[in-house]
Amino acid sequence: RTGELLAARSLDGARQYFTRAFDFGDSKTAEETFRYWPHEELLADVTWVVRTFRPQIIISVFSGTPSDGHGHHQVAGIVAHEVFYVAGDSTRFPDQIQAGVPAWTPVKLYRLTRRNPREGTTGIETGAFDPLLGRSYFQIAMESRSQHRSQDMGVPQPLGPRRSTVALVESRVETPGSDEIFAGVDTALVALAQALP
Repeated sequence: RTGELLAARSLDGARQYFTRAFDFGDSKTAEETFRYWPHEELLADVTWVVRTFRPQIIISVFSGTPSDGHGHHQVAGIVAHEVFYVAGDSTRFPDQIQAGVPAWTPVKLYRLTRRNPREGTTGIETGAFDPLLGRSYFQIAMESRSQHRSQDMGVPQPLGPRRSTVALVESRVETPGSDEIFAGVDTALVALAQALP
């Protein structure tokens, strides 16, 4: 499974981070999963990634509810929601701050609504052909997904329009009249560079 994840990242260019959670087999609930995965240590690992990477927006694949399926997915959704609050709190995991990883406060949290797109408040166009890549982001994502061979996740890579929908879960900015993901978020290079020495 580790090799499959790394193979997928070699295709899509994303960074792969691992926590101290281990693959212990199937789990039906978050409660069962937390018996094997220590909650605070898992949250600390995810907080370290958010503080290091410093995203303005977090998009969670999972909601943290039984609708996510098995317990591992539920826990991923729970921790994504918690880290939205914890990463900016300098009293949480102060050892990270002492190690030079300062607190960081993301401004929006979304969750993917792939099972029920009508729940989405906005979306991302993923099917548009990119002439530099020679294919769409959706096609790259499906090739990446196909690397999960032990889970029999090979899928087609069709051309054509695609849209991934997300729902706004939490926001620290006002976005009147706009559902765009970056509405109300200062994405100017000057703003992004303010924290640099």
